[in-house]
Amino acid sequence: MIFNHFRLNNGIRLYFFSFSTPSIPHKSTIFARMIYYFSGTGNSKYVAELLALQLNQPLSDMTASDCPSAPSDGCESLGLVFPVYAWGTPSIVDQFIHSLRGCKAQYVWAVMTCGDDMGFTDHILAKALKRECGLTLHAAWSVQMPNTYVCLPGFDVDSPEVAERKVKQTIARIPAIAQHILNHEHTTDVHRGAMPYTKSYVLRPLFNATLVTDKYFHISDDCIRCGLCAKNCPLHNITDDLQWKGNCAGCLRCYHACPKRAIRFGQFTESKGQKNHILRHTANQHSH
Repeated sequence: MIFNHFRLNNGIRLYFFSFSTPSIPHKSTIFARMIYYFSGTGNSKYVAELLALQLNQPLSDMTASDCPSAPSDGCESLGLVFPVYAWGTPSIVDQFIHSLRGCKAQYVWAVMTCGDDMGFTDHILAKALKRECGLTLHAAWSVQMPNTYVCLPGFDVDSPEVAERKVKQTIARIPAIAQHILNHEHTTDVHRGAMPYTKSYVLRPLFNATLVTDKYFHISDDCIRCGLCAKNCPLHNITDDLQWKGNCAGCLRCYHACPKRAIRFGQFTESKGQKNHILRHTANQHSH
């Protein structure tokens, strides 16, 4: 594994691990250790890939049609990697946890990506795991990655300098997090931020009730009908004629994937930026 970087056109340096495709673990290893991830715009996928390499464990996308079920006959380690949405778990993660019923895991851990703070997301996750599956969350980490939420006044993507700093700091933390996981340590290392209870248990329900919706999405005249928004939607919620079907997770993958910035969320996203420095570059680097 090689630590390296490249420079984008805007001057930002993107740091990454270059590697050859790892060999597929033996079937018994797959059943013994599992990592599941959900990623809206690439941040969590990036972190999950780095962890999978460090841990030499198989990686599965929660939203993939071929995502393997967690073994009901027991596994040594079960990991979850996902973004924090409104200081809580995304609806996609909530649905996936429901599918884990019957899973028996000796050690359960989670790494949550966020633009800044994460409130009590780990508590929300722990309660859901216990309630739905009888599983205990043994370890939790939050890591900062470039901000992607742009649908309210005052929220925008990070500057290239801030995005670069966040990525570098997270990459530096990955080996230590991986070692804690390998040791099956019980630990919590998260950044809750100010007023975490208010954010997770007061503001989050209001946010989910009013802003986790696709009814404000529309396209501008800049749209070139490339279909990338529909192709990238993790819930297949966008039709071929670019209509939203009412089953939105609020991940904003469609917005950030649009090459013409033609997707709008009401008037909130006018003149807002796009998060493209990881989404559109790391996959190519990792495939070589």
